[in-house]
Amino acid sequence: MESKPNDGSQLMKSEGASGSPADWTVSDVVSYFTAAGFPEQAAAFRTQEIDGKSLLLMQRNDVLTGLSIRLGPALKIYERHVKVLQKTHFEDEDC
Repeated sequence: MESKPNDGSQLMKSEGASGSPADWTVSDVVSYFTAAGFPEQAAAFRTQEIDGKSLLLMQRNDVLTGLSIRLGPALKIYERHVKVLQKTHFEDEDC
């Protein structure tokens, strides 16, 4: 059974993530990635104490090398979630 890739904003709504990602705590970030299907990798966000503000400032290289997680999951996390959250957040801020 193939699952559709989760759109970050869709996941925020379905998981009831509160408010703007900029306001998320480390626990909120961990919960988000656990709900997105990355429970192992979510632990890396807790270890590195990545909160919402930090998450929104992360660049591709930060996710791929800074979190010490395998390349495949790191790419998915960055492309399908971090980039989407950043795009959504910064577009909303411009309005």
